[in-house]
Amino acid sequence: MSEKSSILLYGATWCPDCTRASRFLDEHKVVYQKVDISQDPQAALELERQTGKRGIPFLVVGDRWVRAYTPGGGEFPAAEILAAVALDD
Repeated sequence: MSEKSSILLYGATWCPDCTRASRFLDEHKVVYQKVDISQDPQAALELERQTGKRGIPFLVVGDRWVRAYTPGGGEFPAAEILAAVALDD
């Protein structure tokens, strides 16, 4: 289980990659908060400002922004996510 105190998952309810990332975090008992950019326009702007991208999902771990999807629908980045939240699979 992650002991990180500030993990955010930027996503949206309509986003299948976000649902997958959320399910993955839940399965690994990672404590996090969801930030729904479709409900919070300021969060969407912050995501773009920090990453230069509009794609979701993104994890924020401390001050680090980590893409939680693979562009073009590639393989789910499980290893990258686990490394970001300091877990071993």
